[in-house]
Amino acid sequence: MAQTSPHHLLNTSWTSHRLSPLHHGNEFETLLDNPTALDTYATRLRDHLTNSLANVQGWQAEEDAPTLSTIGALKSCTWATLSPLSDLGGQTHQTQREDHQAGILVTLEYENITYKAALLAAPTTSASEPKTKKNKKSNQKKKVESNSTYLPVLLTRLPRSLRESFTGFLSATFDTYCSLLRLPSKFMCAALETYVGGLSSRAEGNPSSSSALIEDVIKEMHLTLSFSPPISPALKSLNLSIPQASLTAFVRAAPSPSTIGSASGSGSVDDQGSSSVLSGLSAYLEKHLALDSGMRMGMGSAGELFWGGEYVRLTRIACAGFVITGEGRVKLVAQARDGEGEEEEGRSERNRAALRASESLLRALLGRGVAEE
Repeated sequence: MAQTSPHHLLNTSWTSHRLSPLHHGNEFETLLDNPTALDTYATRLRDHLTNSLANVQGWQAEEDAPTLSTIGALKSCTWATLSPLSDLGGQTHQTQREDHQAGILVTLEYENITYKAALLAAPTTSASEPKTKKNKKSNQKKKVESNSTYLPVLLTRLPRSLRESFTGFLSATFDTYCSLLRLPSKFMCAALETYVGGLSSRAEGNPSSSSALIEDVIKEMHLTLSFSPPISPALKSLNLSIPQASLTAFVRAAPSPSTIGSASGSGSVDDQGSSSVLSGLSAYLEKHLALDSGMRMGMGSAGELFWGGEYVRLTRIACAGFVITGEGRVKLVAQARDGEGEEEEGRSERNRAALRASESLLRALLGRGVAEE
């Protein structure tokens, strides 16, 4: 069955949601590998959106609700299976065999604009998990996999009225529950380290090359810190900007290479190396502004890395490579394909590094969605 590339997830501002399992056993045993099921639900969604949008505009449309004169008529609605996320970062074929379909891409093509939504599948079970735990999960999965599909994270690029119609369709059709996937400060800190670690791994053993790559991909970085009312009643947030020339000055070595604690708070993600932007930034703020942000890394009792900070929260990260906010807004920036020719070699290396880092960030987001279960 033809699959859609996960590159469609790039260069788009998404809103993240969490989904409970989609139940479809009364009609189809499977969903991801069933073109007939995908076509059937695409047709039903088209009918649902056509009717619901007309009803909304018939009596009371919200301020951001699209009008027919603005977006035009709905020309097509397609559901397509996304190929494995490993295709995004160009991993080896061995890794790809262990991976699985990344989920479903829903495309709504109107006359004047195209909207998208992506239902992402849960990551595969880690090879480091005990066999008993794997067997338990496998048995549980077998009980429900013939009747439901677990796609824990929903990404939407839709106006509010259309998003509500879409999630309403999912709830009515699959008996699923949809809620906003908020990203806590701990996840935000881990997301930044995950992304920087993904870039650093492309130039392992060459610090100068690693620094140049980080500066080239991330460029200027903007962070937003939020404060709890008891600590700072008058100051709600503080915006910090790190220029490109100063970025690598905040990337300093941690005591030893370790695996960064999962952004979800349970488990772990890929090895991120020893770089820590937040540790360097936290030390700078404490020295020059006498501000203890608590964003430094420490070692937990189990040897995992953690970030302190009960009253100071990281709520937004924006740079040339990605944007992520505590309200669940996510955007990953990278080119889908490399250029050709020797003169494009440097740009291709930069793009491959950005793709690998974007893949790592997507997997961390999926881990967060699963942990919310």
